[in-house]
Amino acid sequence: MTFSQQEPVGIEAPVDFSAALRWVDGDRELLTELIAIFLEDCPKRLQELDHAMKEGNASGVRQAAHSLKGMVAGFDASAAHGLAAEMEGLGKAGDLSKASGLLSTLLIEFSRVMNYLKVADWRGMN
Repeated sequence: MTFSQQEPVGIEAPVDFSAALRWVDGDRELLTELIAIFLEDCPKRLQELDHAMKEGNASGVRQAAHSLKGMVAGFDASAAHGLAAEMEGLGKAGDLSKASGLLSTLLIEFSRVMNYLKVADWRGMN
């Protein structure tokens, strides 16, 4: 499968596998393990973020968003990373008034990343 088969024409893939491979110095086995860990942990972190939002817990929002930001950094998932950084900033500032709308967008983007990592045939990519 190629990138064009993963995302509709004109829509950028949510993950840059060549950057991810550089991150692990070309170690595909390590990247496979990191993807598996991400796919297992990401839903938990998203749930923590959602729970912190519902409680109005700015510190919890900051912590969960920080974890999510770190989780996608190596995959060069720039949209997801940016949304998590923005959410982290809101939590750090203690102002969750704009966080509700951002949460929806963040959840969608992280779902895109997870789905892409599940279906992309990246092992043959350089």
